[in-house]
Amino acid sequence: MEKLLKILLPLLVLLPPQALAADNHWIDSVSATIGKDGNSNQTDVYRIGIQNRWNRTWFNDGAWYLGGYWDVSVGYMESGRENSDLYEVGLTPVLRLQRDADISSGVTPFSEIGVGGHMLSDDDIGERELGTNFQLASHIGLGLGFGDRGRYELAYRFQHMNNAGTHSPNNGLDLHLLRFGYHFE
Repeated sequence: MEKLLKILLPLLVLLPPQALAADNHWIDSVSATIGKDGNSNQTDVYRIGIQNRWNRTWFNDGAWYLGGYWDVSVGYMESGRENSDLYEVGLTPVLRLQRDADISSGVTPFSEIGVGGHMLSDDDIGERELGTNFQLASHIGLGLGFGDRGRYELAYRFQHMNNAGTHSPNNGLDLHLLRFGYHFE
């Protein structure tokens, strides 16, 4: 419960009240993510996020189409080594290739890629020095939408965070993430 509060409270501070209004359509979905650092398996990751779908799709003549969304996340990382932790805020544009929910039989597979920025509250976690508080994060993911029109989704993401060589050291993090999402529409 304490970990959940550590990431929920900063998110509520960052969100303007209009974004949570029922008649506002900026927030299309919400997500919760958990994961581990693949380099040492000593760092745990917890994130919650909100998403806004782009009003544009491409290659949608068949059963599959390319679309995208903005992913805004707030997270908390803690390392078992040296008992360290940090907070993060991220903004990532994501491209997603997925099957049309109207055509599928209740399950909508998808794959996605994204590259965005994350601001961290510290420039190291455990024994890993990241060089700077600003990190670029790229991810690839595979998942399934399910339920009425793909309203729920479960996905695996591999994410790499580093400072793109702007500072030394540039040790970065490799994260294995499991993400659950819920779409309002």
